[in-house]
Amino acid sequence: MIKLGKSSFGFNAVQAGQKNATVNAEPRLVANSTVGKFMVTSPVTKAMGIAVGDNIMFLNNIANVEAAISAQNEDLVAWADENGYDLTTREGQDAVLEAFTVWAIAKGLPQYDSKGNPVMGKERYTKEDKQKYIEAHAEELVAANRDALIERVGNPDASDEELLAAITVDDIDSPEVQVVSGSKTATTSTATGVGCQLNFTDTSIWNTLKGDLGENKNKKNRIFDVLLNEGMSLEVSDGYQVQTVVAYPIEFKADEDPIVRGEK
Repeated sequence: MIKLGKSSFGFNAVQAGQKNATVNAEPRLVANSTVGKFMVTSPVTKAMGIAVGDNIMFLNNIANVEAAISAQNEDLVAWADENGYDLTTREGQDAVLEAFTVWAIAKGLPQYDSKGNPVMGKERYTKEDKQKYIEAHAEELVAANRDALIERVGNPDASDEELLAAITVDDIDSPEVQVVSGSKTATTSTATGVGCQLNFTDTSIWNTLKGDLGENKNKKNRIFDVLLNEGMSLEVSDGYQVQTVVAYPIEFKADEDPIVRGEK
């Protein structure tokens, strides 16, 4: 008989979509109390080669475990019998899922269509992002749109400063970029490059990973260890071909109350 372990079942990509010195010293993923928000510590981003702005995706083996249950996999049936579960019942199936489901995280993959063309999408641009773009590209924006800006201002002798002042964030379209699987990371610090503590948002998976907390989902930080010494090479489709990614399993550690700023 094959000895079953949690990683006995293949993984599939899941489509998307609190800082303190002690936590940050360990390879951790935190599902924060804020709805949808995740944080990964610097050892994780360093090991995964993820810089600010790169994407993190989740993977799990749930579909393959469910397929094995449906097929009445003999090893799963034997495991269920040994542990007092009936694999033909919902209770028994849920027990198997709980025992053998593994979640992991990996760096997101650029996406392509079936012909190998990059899948493009609008990058999320906030008003603050657009204002920074205006400030950084002031000269070229005025030069490229001078006639329209003169008409808007109503003064053919308007200075470049006056024309620039007529440009608003509503004039700036979000740029098109290649779609990448997972969620885009960001940081609240000024640090750049690989190895920063990063935040990202995925409300659907946040709800899934904290589902058993019920109404307390937004009252607790759920902390996971990221098992950096158990990295797995997995095959994941980018929409055109299969790519190999290194994924790191996550393991539940604890639920903790969030740190409230201002409290000692």
